[in-house]
Amino acid sequence: MAETEEQPVAAPVVVPVIEAPKEPYDKKMSESISKFFAGRSENPVNFTFTADGNLEIKDPAGNIQLKRFLPLEPSDRAALEEYRLETLADLQQKYESEMVGLREAWTSYRTTGAIRAVVAANQRVAEMDARLSAIRSAVRNIIPIVNPTTSEIILNQPYEDRKLFGFGDPFEKNVMRLAFYDFKPEYDQGKYVVDTKVDTTIDTEAEDVSELVYRQKLKDGRKARIFFDTDSDVNGFLSPMWPVEFTMGETRYFTALQAYEAERAKELGMADLRENILKTRSARTIRLMTRAIKGEPADAKGLWLKIFTEIYGQTETLKEQLMETGTDALVYADLRLGPSGIGLAEKDNRVLDPSKWKGENAVGVALETVRTQIREGAIQETAVNAKPKESVITEEEQAKAKVGAIINAKRFKPV
Repeated sequence: MAETEEQPVAAPVVVPVIEAPKEPYDKKMSESISKFFAGRSENPVNFTFTADGNLEIKDPAGNIQLKRFLPLEPSDRAALEEYRLETLADLQQKYESEMVGLREAWTSYRTTGAIRAVVAANQRVAEMDARLSAIRSAVRNIIPIVNPTTSEIILNQPYEDRKLFGFGDPFEKNVMRLAFYDFKPEYDQGKYVVDTKVDTTIDTEAEDVSELVYRQKLKDGRKARIFFDTDSDVNGFLSPMWPVEFTMGETRYFTALQAYEAERAKELGMADLRENILKTRSARTIRLMTRAIKGEPADAKGLWLKIFTEIYGQTETLKEQLMETGTDALVYADLRLGPSGIGLAEKDNRVLDPSKWKGENAVGVALETVRTQIREGAIQETAVNAKPKESVITEEEQAKAKVGAIINAKRFKPV
């Protein structure tokens, strides 16, 4: 009998990668810290602490600078949960689709006797189910209940307080319970960083001290708007994460960041990643999805310029806000390394010194170029493509998918 060819297993879903907490110090530094505390136990006067919490050795003189632990921000945790729910919704749809395929394979088997299609379909269903389980609860653990009371076991007798096992039980019986965790520990932690002091000196030459909230002076003399997120200050609209629907070519996007990352994924040949990027309206989720992706577009500056040209050509209100920035330098303070930002955070004391920047500030340069073109009349209002071939998921579709994901997550999660 003729057998159908086995279909390939679907590619795995892109999982956000958050840096796992590594050992904060190398072996030599760890040994130095151990020797310090060993010495302090005998001579606390000679081994003490500095005012800022570092380790101080008075004889021979020397200090050990400790690193600071930064936990994930609430917004990072919220983005992780949002990503989990979106992935659950996507996988659930794929799982149901594979189940349909399995039923069709069984129907075909009953008439043709070809089993390979059934085996292949069953493998795809098992694979999808495993991925669903991994997203619902990333870590499973067994926790022993030491000498439990009956109320911990017999759920319909909550007030029972007799002991199940006596002390010194010869059979050493143990009762275990399953524990489920949404995220792996390395996804739910933070990282150690070298503690740097932020320069808090005030620019007395500013016309208004309150102006410093959104306008600062670079060391090369230029006035600058330093921005990153959408809600940091009045410069938030400059952020590539600012929500604004626009079309570029035959695709509708929700943010400049989404357009950049989707085009980057396309150029790098990552079709699955591009598809997932278009399935979310969350900029934070997109940053998580693309955090571990290596490689940049061949012309990152050109791509950002193309994106912002479309945005400001289709959005009059943003165009007016951009013109109000005058001739100020526009600085995208993205800590992530790459050409898009400066590779430094907003609160880093090096952000005001362009010679210390680690990136090319392609976002800021593109915005300045668009501003100049608007001023010179080179950018006119452009029509929005009403029927793009592909589009970001709508708010209604995303809300519906999340509701389904929440229901499924609660259904499979133990109390």
